[in-house]
Order: sequence, then structure tokens, then C-alpha cells
Amino acid sequence: MSAREILELECFEKYHGDSEQVTKTIEDCPKCGKKMIITHWADTSTLVMEESAKCIECDYGSRKTLHSLN
Repeated sequence: MSAREILELECFEKYHGDSEQVTKTIEDCPKCGKKMIITHWADTSTLVMEESAKCIECDYGSRKTLHSLN
């Protein structure tokens, strides 16, 4: 991870709507609407999961989110 990389902390307050809308918000690219490739890396020593999401259809870039495992 580079020093300039921005990580978003997990917060559920930003999600609203029914389960389909929340799933679409998490899994779909905000720029083109296609499914994003989502990968996870778990660090069991600090109880943190890092999620990376990237769209291969457009040049959206990547989204990184930290999830607490405790």
C-alpha cells in the first residue's frame, strides 16, 4: 500500500434502501454500472479485513475499504 492511497472505513450509515439497492451500491461501479471485481485480504493479527474493488470495464480506479473483524 502506497502512502498516497486512501482507505475508507466501513460504515453502514451510508447505505439505504432495500437489500437489492444496498447490494447494487456495494457491488456495482458508480461510473459505468457494471459489476466490480472485489477481493479481500485478512490480517488476523490486527483483526482487520481490507477490501479492494476495481472496475475492469471502465477507468474508475479502485476503492479500498477497511472492515473490523471484532
